Amino acid sequence: MKELAVARIQNYFNGVADKFESASLIASTAHHQPDIGSNREVIIRDFLQRHLPRRLSACLGGQVISHDGRESRQIDVVVVNDIGIRFDENDKTFVTVESVAGAITVKSTLNRDTLINALQNLASIPDPSQAALGFKVLTGNAFEAFLDRHPSFYVFAYDGMSGERCLMEVQEFYRVHPEIPLRRYPKGIVVNKRYMIRFVRDETRTSSGYVVSKDTLFLMTLEDPMRGYPFVQLLNDLSSYCDWLNYMDVSIHPYFNTGFGLPPMEARPNPSSERWTDQ
Repeated sequence: MKELAVARIQNYFNGVADKFESASLIASTAHHQPDIGSNREVIIRDFLQRHLPRRLSACLGGQVISHDGRESRQIDVVVVNDIGIRFDENDKTFVTVESVAGAITVKSTLNRDTLINALQNLASIPDPSQAALGFKVLTGNAFEAFLDRHPSFYVFAYDGMSGERCLMEVQEFYRVHPEIPLRRYPKGIVVNKRYMIRFVRDETRTSSGYVVSKDTLFLMTLEDPMRGYPFVQLLNDLSSYCDWLNYMDVSIHPYFNTGFGLPPMEARPNPSSERWTDQ
C-alpha cells in the first residue's frame, strides 16, 4: 500500500508537468503575443490556487511595494498571505512586501535575455521592513532568520536553452552583480520536464549520494519519472512560509503614514521569548 501511495503522488505531479506542456501549447494559439504570455501566467496561477495551503493565495502580476518608496518591477505571479492589506481594485494589483510569500517570473522560452530579465525582476523586490513586520513571541534573530529563507523566488519556463548553458548564465549574472544578497537568489529555475536549477542553502545529499555544498547552484536534469518533481519543490518552499504566520505581527500604518505625509514609525520590537524555528 505504501508503494501505491508513493506512486500516486509521483504520477500526480508527473501528470501536472504533462498538463502544463499541453496547456502551454493551447496558450500559444492566441492571436496576440502578449495574450500568449498572459495565458501561460494564468496556468501557473491556477496551479498554485489549487494546491497551496489555504492561508496563501496566488495572484497575477503586479508590483511589490515597500513603505519607504521602493517598488519592484512587474512580477508575473505573486503569492501572498492572508493577513496583509489587499489592493484589488485593479486586475493587476500591487502588494506590500510584508504580505509576500513568494514570487514567480514566467517565460515562454528561457534564453539569455529572458533569464537576465527574470533575475533582475526578482532582485528588484524590496526586503520586508521591521517597521511593518515583527514576530510575536519569537526573539533572538527571528526577523533575520525569516528574511534568510523567505519570500521564495522562482523562474519557470515552458522551453529554453540547455541546463548547462542556463547554469553558466546564472552564475555569470550573480558574479557581475555581487550586490545581490544570497537570499534574493531564486530557489529554483525550472524549464518544464527538462531541468531544474536549485539554489541549495544548506549542504545536502542527493538520492545518488552526491553531496551538494551550501549556497550552491545545482543543476538537476529531469529524467522522465522525475519530470514533476519541480512542482513538489515549489509547493514545499512556498508552504514552509506558513510556519511563520501565527507569529507575525503586521502593521499597515507605515504605509498609511508615508502615503499621507505623517512621521515614519520605528522598527517593531519583538516580545520576549526564547523560541523560533524554520525548517
